[in-house]
This record gives sequence, C-alpha cells and structure tokens, in this order.
Amino acid sequence: MNPIPARTAALAACIALATAAGCTRTPDAAPVDAGAAQPADETAAAAPRDAGQDAALDRAKAAAMAFSTTLRGELQAAMAAGGPTAAVAVCHEQAPRIAEAVMAEHDVRLGRVALPGRNRNPAQQADGWQLDTLQAFQAAVDGGAAAGEQVAVVRDGLPEGVALRMMRGIATEAPCLACHGKDVAEPVRAAIAQRYPDDHATGFAVGDLRGALWVEVPVAANAEAGVP
Repeated sequence: MNPIPARTAALAACIALATAAGCTRTPDAAPVDAGAAQPADETAAAAPRDAGQDAALDRAKAAAMAFSTTLRGELQAAMAAGGPTAAVAVCHEQAPRIAEAVMAEHDVRLGRVALPGRNRNPAQQADGWQLDTLQAFQAAVDGGAAAGEQVAVVRDGLPEGVALRMMRGIATEAPCLACHGKDVAEPVRAAIAQRYPDDHATGFAVGDLRGALWVEVPVAANAEAGVP
C-alpha cells in the first residue's frame, strides 16, 4: 500500500471519529428538552428554557468543542510525526487525558458510549440513562432518521446535583470505515488489537448509529456561573 494514502485515510478516520462524536462541532440539530431523553426530531414538544438552562447547555457545548479541538490537534501532530500507528496511539492514550483536562476546566463530566456489544473500549459500555437514550436513538434511526441528527437534552428527573445531561448520536461516516467497517486493513486491525484486545467496534456501515457523546453538567457549575 502506498504510504501517503494510508496516512491520509487514517487521519481522516480519526478526525471523522471526533466529528461524529459531536466533538468537532456542537450539536447543530435543535436538542429536545425532556425528562426522559428523546430523539431530536421531537423538538415540537420542547419547553421554553430559562437563563439557567441555557447556561448549562452552553457549558455542555463548550466542553464538547474543547475536547474536539484538542484531540484533533493531537491527532494531526501524531500523523505528521509517526503516521497511522501514532494516531491510533493518540486515540488510546491521549483522548482519555484530554477528556480529563476538559472536564476539570469546564466542570462537567463527559465521555463516549457505544451501543450494547459494539464497544471498542470496555469503559464505554452504556447503562442507565445513557443506554435508554441510545436505544431511543436507535429506534429513531431504524425508523429512517439520520444517526448524526439524534440529540437529546435531559433537564427533568435528574439525580441530585445534576443540572443537565446532553447526548448526541455518533453516525458512521465513510472515513470511519477504516477503523470501524467490515473490511479493516490488517495493519490497522493489528494496531487496534494491540490496544483493544476485546474490540467489538467493527462491522459498521455508513449511516449506522455507532454510539453517542454525552455531557453532564453539575448544579455546582451553574452556581459558579451566578445562575440560580
């Protein structure tokens, strides 16, 4: 394989992963406000938001953007210095550290979760509200909705100390197939297996729902921002 196309494809795949996860852009589909998370195409039922609700959602969006921007920069630098295997290492080693730094800076919790049985990282298994939301997203996608347009914002019925939860579906895009498709190249497969020996995140097709990015804003974050 020509090394230049391999580098290009691997970088595109990693960048697409961050983008699909809602990391390189904040949710552009209008999120639905709900006590139980629902897909974004049900926005007609959304209730008006007050200033505190807007501040919490803005914080969630800012944290997602910060995570994305930093991760993308690390991936680009790794590709330039060491090629595709270096980029895989960044996804494995640097992404969690970046997430920790973003959470500390923005006073939120965030992460990515996978559909049941389709996770690459064992820590990304969904349960509770995350699983419920993913299942709602999948039902919408099964009904013909776009995976990348699935956005939910939960404001009611939250645990004590939580002001807001946000989740966005991760859509499988063409570049993602290099690492998540049905025919992953052997060098990429080997690099993944070295770091994720129990990987279940291949076999996807373009348009499939692959998981979701979630952000949780604690009540303390609103209080520090001067919001009741």
